[in-house]
Amino acid sequence: MSTEKQTSQTMVYFKGSCACGRITYACYEVPRMASACHCVICRKLGGGPFQAFADVGAKSITLYDNKDSLRYEGLPKDDIGGITYLRLSKSGERAKCRSCHSILAMRYKHQPEEVGIAMGSVDYESIVDEKVREALKLKRHIFVSQRAEWYDPSRDGIKIWDRFSGSFEERMMAAEGKLEG
Repeated sequence: MSTEKQTSQTMVYFKGSCACGRITYACYEVPRMASACHCVICRKLGGGPFQAFADVGAKSITLYDNKDSLRYEGLPKDDIGGITYLRLSKSGERAKCRSCHSILAMRYKHQPEEVGIAMGSVDYESIVDEKVREALKLKRHIFVSQRAEWYDPSRDGIKIWDRFSGSFEERMMAAEGKLEG
């Protein structure tokens, strides 16, 4: 298997893995945004009040399948080796480990150049840069309209959105209209 030193990237900002260790990854970019998604799907998959994701460029991640000795620059487009996709909506998909089923990342079909790294998969001891630690702090809660009644995100003091934030939903709907039209 190829090593991280052989990638086209330079500095590893953080690493992570699935629960069983079959899939590991390195990220070569400081996350742009960290969000907590309270949608029903994220809550049910995560088993908690939300699932947290850190947004990075898709090309800034290298994934390693330690069972099949494979390396992927960015998320693969479809199921391959130890990475499989969970597609529960027409707009997004979640990459997960084929062996332990840990969610590793999420991407939206209308912006494949962006990936949300599942923050529960981050190996925090791998972070050596304080700006990465700061970037991995939650900055917003989305889909609060679907939140668990027993959890109140307003206590965090960060932005709250009933659905997606900003113009994201309009861009997604426009892209879906183009795909269907």
